[in-house]
Amino acid sequence: MDLYGQLRVEEVPLPYAFRTRVGIELEALDMVRTVAPMGLAIALVAIGVLHFIWSFSPWPFKDVMTFTKTIGGTDDGVMPPGPTTFVIGLALIGGAVLTLMVNESIPGIGPGWLRLVGMYSLAAVLLVRGLGGYFMNSGAAIEFQRLNTFLYSPLCVALAALSGIVAVAASRR
Repeated sequence: MDLYGQLRVEEVPLPYAFRTRVGIELEALDMVRTVAPMGLAIALVAIGVLHFIWSFSPWPFKDVMTFTKTIGGTDDGVMPPGPTTFVIGLALIGGAVLTLMVNESIPGIGPGWLRLVGMYSLAAVLLVRGLGGYFMNSGAAIEFQRLNTFLYSPLCVALAALSGIVAVAASRR
């Protein structure tokens, strides 16, 4: 017994198989509540920051033409509108903040049900971009097609899966 008169788990004589299974389930639950949301938030912030940079610069590419072929999928050498790219960066960072609020890593703003709807919406948007991204390859620059097929779209699907995991875990609390 501890100071408050509660029975500690170590004092309960449980079969080894049960303790092992419960331990594995608790470890998986801890991972869902820590690793998944933190990984998702870090990825969304990093991609959001890149969009902020891209609203005024083609970095890390050497010139605008390389940027538009690789990121935009066009051969015209015209950067996407800065304000639009900046808003996408804000939305991505907002998704990271929402993830941390839904996970209760930071204090939540607004009703919990609305944050949960936002989390499921984030998962849906990322999934649509991930799966729909393959249709973007038609007529796009070859550099974009290659990266979209092997990086951009699969990354969006993976982020959608993480978003879904965070949303489902929060729904079960």
